[in-house]
Amino acid sequence: MTRFPQKAYRRFVLTIVGFVAVVVVGFTALNTWINPLWVTPTPWTDTGFAEWRPVYRHQRTAKAGMVRAEDWQAAFFGSSRIDIALDPALPEWGDTKAVNLAVSAGTLPETSGILHYAIERDPLELAIVGIDLGDLMGAGSGIRTTGYMESPFNEKGDPFERELRYLAGISTFESSIRAMENRAEERLPEYTTQGHRLRHQEPDNVAKVIYRDSIPHAIRVVRRRRTLEVEPNPWKVACLQRILDDTKAKKCKLVVVMPPNHATYLGVYHYLNDDDRVHSTDRALMVKMLAESNARHPDAPPAVIWDFNDFHPLNCEPIPTDGSRMHWWLDGTHARKALGDVMLHRIMGWPIDGEGQDYGIQLTAENLEDRYQQLRDGYERFRTEQPELWQWMVDAISNYQGTDELRDGEMDSDAR
Repeated sequence: MTRFPQKAYRRFVLTIVGFVAVVVVGFTALNTWINPLWVTPTPWTDTGFAEWRPVYRHQRTAKAGMVRAEDWQAAFFGSSRIDIALDPALPEWGDTKAVNLAVSAGTLPETSGILHYAIERDPLELAIVGIDLGDLMGAGSGIRTTGYMESPFNEKGDPFERELRYLAGISTFESSIRAMENRAEERLPEYTTQGHRLRHQEPDNVAKVIYRDSIPHAIRVVRRRRTLEVEPNPWKVACLQRILDDTKAKKCKLVVVMPPNHATYLGVYHYLNDDDRVHSTDRALMVKMLAESNARHPDAPPAVIWDFNDFHPLNCEPIPTDGSRMHWWLDGTHARKALGDVMLHRIMGWPIDGEGQDYGIQLTAENLEDRYQQLRDGYERFRTEQPELWQWMVDAISNYQGTDELRDGEMDSDAR
């Protein structure tokens, strides 16, 4: 059998090792110079790349880097509803350093982990936490597939392996290249330097998106709720309790927010006679947990709930059929920054000029039953005062495959 000469073999190995070393050093040099995901800062990092960093595909990692980058005093947490709507750069924040740490498809398991990471590292005085309707009632979470497990937020991850991957990894290198391209072409990415998903969101046809995606999503939820017992999920409840405990331990003001849905989404629950169309189970549980936490910690700022999910006129904005954009809404489940600004003004007590001065309510045990009636009355007002929009919603429901079977209480494949 032919054998390689020992010297030739050694040269071959050294060549390979040298090539790999050059690549690793090159990747590391570029990644630390640009710091595209906020997790590889060095004294030689060019901060001029900050506004060009493309963090969308690696939101969890990048937002953990943002936590490390600044001593934030106020932070927002939750899903894309908060990610898109709430602006940490409003002038009303003044000298308060605010950041948006919400993530696309975020659920309570991620939210509680992200808040824990942030509150242990930054001097947070205010945490605004969005909890989507129904999140407490199901075990569903994308925590293992969204990038959370690979990010610094994952408390069980291997820090050495993770930091090495950030320094010399291909994903970081690709993001560095994109940051360079963004800067060269002056193309601002989706996210601001304060974690707000502000750009590149416009749907081609908002009516089509609501008709095709938002309303069918509500229908599928109703189907599942008819075949499964609607009750609090212990895992999600434990996550909310951790949020309460963490904020109380740090004397941080907690504001739980129920983000809004457009009336044509929320109306599906009423039209299809969902067993708990006003989501009393969700609301009552949150009110109870916050009240108990406040009672146990009278020395900490009291946690409050702001509920924006109703049939307020701002949530009943007419849907254009000519392809033009809506003022308050991006689609049926995501409010625009314009509506998010109103939400923040209401939460913070800042003055509002124009619409929205009565938007949302602070939910308590005392007004819970009244809130349920407000929701029922709001649906009837939506149905009678905006009959064209209501009928458009009904037509969308009727045209969705399997709707007739659904109304008879039968189960489809989405519910199994």
